[in-house]
Amino acid sequence: MTSTHIAGVALEMRWLQPLYRRLSDRPDLLRALERDTGLRRADLSDDSVMNHTSFCDLIERLHAQGEPHICAWLALQFDPSVGFGQLYYLRSYTKLREMLAELMIYPPVIFPFGCFRFSVDWDEDSFEVRLKPYQTPSRLASRLLEEGALAWVQRIFDLSLTQHHAPLAVYSIASRPPCKEPLHALLGAPVQFDAPYSAMRYPAQLLDQTLPGGNPRIKHAIRGCYSALVCHSDAPTPISVQLLGCFLAPDGTRKANLESMASRLGLGRSQLRSQLSAQGMRFSDIHNAHRRRLAFQLLVLEGAPVESVVRSLGYASRFAFERAFAKWFDTTPTVARKDRLQLGPAVIAEDWSDPAAIMRMLPPAVHNAMDAHGLEDLQQPLSSLLQAYLLGFASRAKYGGKPLNHWQDLQQQLGIEHVNQLIKGLLLQSGPGRPVAILKPIWQTSTQALVRLPTLHWFWELGAEAQQRTMQAVAWYELGALLMYRMLGKPYGHLLREAPFLPRARVLEQERQRFGLDRHTAGALLLSAWGLPSDAIRAQRAASQPVTTEAQRLAALYEPQRTNSSPMCSRTKRL
Repeated sequence: MTSTHIAGVALEMRWLQPLYRRLSDRPDLLRALERDTGLRRADLSDDSVMNHTSFCDLIERLHAQGEPHICAWLALQFDPSVGFGQLYYLRSYTKLREMLAELMIYPPVIFPFGCFRFSVDWDEDSFEVRLKPYQTPSRLASRLLEEGALAWVQRIFDLSLTQHHAPLAVYSIASRPPCKEPLHALLGAPVQFDAPYSAMRYPAQLLDQTLPGGNPRIKHAIRGCYSALVCHSDAPTPISVQLLGCFLAPDGTRKANLESMASRLGLGRSQLRSQLSAQGMRFSDIHNAHRRRLAFQLLVLEGAPVESVVRSLGYASRFAFERAFAKWFDTTPTVARKDRLQLGPAVIAEDWSDPAAIMRMLPPAVHNAMDAHGLEDLQQPLSSLLQAYLLGFASRAKYGGKPLNHWQDLQQQLGIEHVNQLIKGLLLQSGPGRPVAILKPIWQTSTQALVRLPTLHWFWELGAEAQQRTMQAVAWYELGALLMYRMLGKPYGHLLREAPFLPRARVLEQERQRFGLDRHTAGALLLSAWGLPSDAIRAQRAASQPVTTEAQRLAALYEPQRTNSSPMCSRTKRL
């Protein structure tokens, strides 16, 4: 895809070859299109493109010639071998809801005809896929492109699911045109024209359809390429995302400095600094956040040699890199890599840090409607998990790379609308959930600890910032236990059954002996993967073997309240 226009992408000529079949009985029109728009015949090995403006001229010309839905028709002819791998990436998800959630959580969505805001609304009976342009349509072609993007979604569904599923209804922002092939004949559903947005509605049961091409390994392998494609897209993107695209280029991170990156963006050094400052960002924050995330990915997730990572990230020495790594994650690369492998063989084949997978294990009651304002209530298990993940998400380089510590910082950084979109995407991805009864005591204990916290004298001696940090540490205290159960399954579940009747130190010791790490080490690993500040990671590691006063105070909140009437009492004494 080549940058040509703020709202669109240059279209591969291979995409347009079906026009020669469609217009075979109108050779004069074809010749005129070739002359005026640059349309020409091309085979699948031809990677030439038609720029966005010429394509807009082409579809408007065809609209005037009695082909008003040519964009939608072209999308339905989509050949999966054409393009930059978007289809293979989307099909690699296990279920349709996960694929749609990915498009919601990581905008902008790159369609063959442009970049659009993408959202999904759902209820018990149906779900609706919605598209909105980044700018108000200024010409007829803009409305036709949006119509084509809708048809592209339908085509992706057809290629991803085991059989064709026509939508229940279609909504288009375009006006109804008189033509020989109405839009409802192409999409297979009634169409409401002049709608406020473009959308298609489908039966709700499709969300849980298994995609036959689902493959976690392919998904992880392609995601980085997809992210790089988004960074170089034509969607309206902040300067931080453009800068991230420069970092992702060959030698981008190794040779990253303000002057060289400004040159790649066609700006002067002071211009780049001014544009970043206007958005409340600094080059050093963005660069540091990018290197932090890349270091964790290369060393911990992919197992790359330390020396190669030192060179690729542009550090002067291994010592300098390991010092930065310890500052970020409160551990060494070797220990972090070993801890990850202790989570079992499944860490190689799937995204072990996926928050939606943990959300699915929660009781149904926590899956009620939630928005950005609900993140403040840390006594709700879903709120505490989402707050942790989203604080790390918003600290990424694309959002400025500034470490965030409070949910209000999150709203200020991303905006209420974006935060709500992220929450909605994660809820869509997690689905109705499969609650695990054995995990219920974990959340109950965390809730009880949060309730007790304001009654303690030492808590009120802390400053406001320290109180907030302590409440978060308590709310996230048991995240590692959920991760361990998800990755280790029943063997870890056996220990959880005994845990409520054992001293806390004994539980952690048993975890380390049986599984090679305890829940707090796992929790630190999870918070590191999510991108939380080092203070939050350090609090988890300190809880593993509490020595400091602060760590001991938190550990005391989680000591079991034993009674002689417990049926496990005698067994506990023997242990």
